[in-house]
Amino acid sequence: MMGKRSAQQDLFDVGNVYPLELDPRSFHAQLAHAALRLFSDEAFAACYHARLGRPSVPPSQLALLTLLQHEAGVSDAEAVERSGYDLRWAAVLGRSAGTPLCAKSTLQEFRAQLILHDEVRLVFETSIQEGRRTGLLKGGALRAAVDTKPILCRGAVQDTYNLLGTGIQLLARALAEAAGHGLAAWLAAQGLERYTAPSVKGSGEIDWADALQRQQFLGEIVGDARRLLGIAGATLATLGEEEAQRVRQATELLARLLLQDVEEKADESGTPTAKIKEGTAPGRSPSASDPEARHGRKSASKKFVGYKSEILVDVESQLIVATEVLGADEGDATEVLEVVQQGETNTGQAIEETLGDCAYGSGETRQAFADEERTLTARVPAEGHNRGMYPKSRFELDVLNTTVTCPAGETTREYREEQDGGKVFTFGVACASCPLRGECTTAAGGRTVRMHPQEELLQAARAQQETPEGRAALRERVVVEHRLARMGQLGAGQARYVGRRKTKFQMAILATIANLRWTWNWAAARAREAVAGPTGLAQAA
Repeated sequence: MMGKRSAQQDLFDVGNVYPLELDPRSFHAQLAHAALRLFSDEAFAACYHARLGRPSVPPSQLALLTLLQHEAGVSDAEAVERSGYDLRWAAVLGRSAGTPLCAKSTLQEFRAQLILHDEVRLVFETSIQEGRRTGLLKGGALRAAVDTKPILCRGAVQDTYNLLGTGIQLLARALAEAAGHGLAAWLAAQGLERYTAPSVKGSGEIDWADALQRQQFLGEIVGDARRLLGIAGATLATLGEEEAQRVRQATELLARLLLQDVEEKADESGTPTAKIKEGTAPGRSPSASDPEARHGRKSASKKFVGYKSEILVDVESQLIVATEVLGADEGDATEVLEVVQQGETNTGQAIEETLGDCAYGSGETRQAFADEERTLTARVPAEGHNRGMYPKSRFELDVLNTTVTCPAGETTREYREEQDGGKVFTFGVACASCPLRGECTTAAGGRTVRMHPQEELLQAARAQQETPEGRAALRERVVVEHRLARMGQLGAGQARYVGRRKTKFQMAILATIANLRWTWNWAAARAREAVAGPTGLAQAA
């Protein structure tokens, strides 16, 4: 049952007992000043049963504690301790010092409920409402900028040997718990003692410089994994629903790890062998403890493992109006339309234009926006160098008449259509005697040029980005980089939790903090300007 915050001030709270004066420019002072209006207990009613159970800790205070925790970047245990013994936190919570607000499990349960019921959006939307209350967020249609930032995963990133070892250990733990045994005893009974070690690779007494020994060791691990999967399959039918679900999840994880990393086959004698697959399989999970994490690239040379945080920022107010978390291996524009729609839902205002970098400038993304009758302003991705030959930009592509004209003035209508709707034009024999052939192509059959399925949209975008207005609009997207930098200062570069859904919760909370600080500092600056006047001098009362 939901508890409610008392409207009566505590006689012994920090404001009455301790002569505490918070710096009015600090986050704690600003949050304490706004605390009562930010969150109501009734807003979180969906997380509680209406009649059953004892009254809980007021959810409005737990929401404030969640903001304080993420702003400070501390653990659950530290956050609970500070709620009782940090006078700044006690001032925000409106409580007397010396008694923590709740148990650690209460804070964890509140977070779980916010994630389960998607009530974190209520917390996030509060920051947008504050922007509207102060006048920072204006009415009418918005122009918004979008971009992403890498998030390093919380789980341990392991090589194939230890990845499989952890997968085996997770499945063994689920089976041991279902049987009512400890992990070490259960593994010993199955002859799998090596998987009690923190690192199965470290337990292997082999010469790691010897490829044959490495392959044999891998084969042993794969054999153990296959045997364990067989045990799990035979055991599932005997388990209760909850136990079976845990075993099934661990089974699916181990099977996926084997499939993504190991190539299994039989040698000439029929003996099963295993070797590590070359390259990185699409969608590969490099962490058994955070299976949703993926390989990603920040640039051509910088790799990371985890997720991507995507935010949408109103250009005028610089408020974050939507957040999303993508897989690290997903393109930045994968869910951009959904993010724009989320921004409209969160603000209750239409977004008339979306600004992005070249990662959002593909023909497919432009077509998706055009189909929804939305405006997208993003730089078209640069062409390749074509090995020093004439690039595609030197050719005139006439979409209306379906022709391509080369730098030498030759026009062709000959093309073959591709499955995605693109057209590949060929010049054929016209290239044989062309004086520019050496600068254009080395192909025996002559030069080919591809007309993109969305060529018309791309041509219009290229023309627009070369105008003064187009260049000015592209520069305005810098506001999203500033907000991403602020999110980074708050810890957005490292996941606090395991899994995409919980990481999305983290990003929403950090965006809330960033918005509130930006709004309150903006309002304070306006108040100072009103007092100082246009000359910067204090006006007489």
